[in-house]
Amino acid sequence: MKIGQLKTRIMRMTVYLELILAFFITIGIVIGMGDLVKYLVMIFQTNPVETYEVFQKFLGHILMLVVGVELVAMLVMHTPGSVIEVLLYAVARTMLIYSKNTLDFLIGIVAIAGIFAIRRFLFVGRISNSDDINVFSATTSVPDINRYVGVNIPESLGNTIGGVVFHVSEQSCRKVEVGTTFRVADAQIRVIKLNGEVIDRVAVEEYNDD
Repeated sequence: MKIGQLKTRIMRMTVYLELILAFFITIGIVIGMGDLVKYLVMIFQTNPVETYEVFQKFLGHILMLVVGVELVAMLVMHTPGSVIEVLLYAVARTMLIYSKNTLDFLIGIVAIAGIFAIRRFLFVGRISNSDDINVFSATTSVPDINRYVGVNIPESLGNTIGGVVFHVSEQSCRKVEVGTTFRVADAQIRVIKLNGEVIDRVAVEEYNDD
């Protein structure tokens, strides 16, 4: 077996494992939502003096479910943005639930500000080469591609641009190689780089009939 084929099989296996993990997390989230009703009953029955502690646990439970939802999105979508969302909600939960003094709140605020700074200044979804062609990581989401390039690639074809190329290549029975070009809706997608047999980077531009 060639090393490239082995890498491809391992990559596909990791994708399936991530989907399985996302499935179990989703089940856990659904089960955990049932506890929210119990918390509401406890808040209703608890003495007003002790309500704060119960409500704090209620918020903590909700935020943990939100972190779980974002974690599922991260496992399924494979986008840098989803990782940032997980970190953001995790820090917010820690700050709101476990902060005991002003210093804890200050540290939490700085952490959240740092995450927003990363998203604003260091988050790179697009890389332009010397020919001013829009080159993207294969993990870039389809909505981001549509927004950056001004095209209308159907989101039903895949969550990421790499997934779209894989789907189209399977449908057209075309082998994915460096330089291979696919037309999808009003976009033209060209494979720029492969990591073994896994798509790493693609160039996307608006399709011109001329």
